[in-house]
Amino acid sequence: MKFILFLLLSSSLFAQNNCLKYQQRVFDSDTCCWRKLSKENKFEASAELIKEYLENGNVENRMSLNWHAGQMFAFARKDKEALKYFGKTYSIFQKWFGGEDGKAWYYFAKGTSAFIKRDKPKFEKIIRKWKTKLPENKNYAELLRLLNNWGKDYKNATTGNSGFAQ
Repeated sequence: MKFILFLLLSSSLFAQNNCLKYQQRVFDSDTCCWRKLSKENKFEASAELIKEYLENGNVENRMSLNWHAGQMFAFARKDKEALKYFGKTYSIFQKWFGGEDGKAWYYFAKGTSAFIKRDKPKFEKIIRKWKTKLPENKNYAELLRLLNNWGKDYKNATTGNSGFAQ
């Protein structure tokens, strides 16, 4: 029995170590690696694998991986770690010099961080700014979903009812 358990654990670790050798498009695919762990509700393990890939993998889009690590940590209710990785995806320079897309991403990431911090006044201020300065898009809709699910943890808020017609 111990031997079987050892083999199962070893094969899981081997598969995760193999993930570090993949190109990012494969590492990011729905069929393996961190997304597979996420589908199995192994959010912290998923985030840790992304962290490992960021350090030792063939990274092509660091921002994307940092965002997904943040999401996985938030799903695992590891808010401090989630905020750390979300914070690596935006800066004030995007808002100032990134055009409309940069500004939208800045507000989205900053708003998501405000949700994780439970800072509702800041969160609502970001939504008001977006409404007056930018066109609505999927990320704006996601912020509204978070607002309409305020008080829930991040995972349940992101999968909850948006409260508006799409």
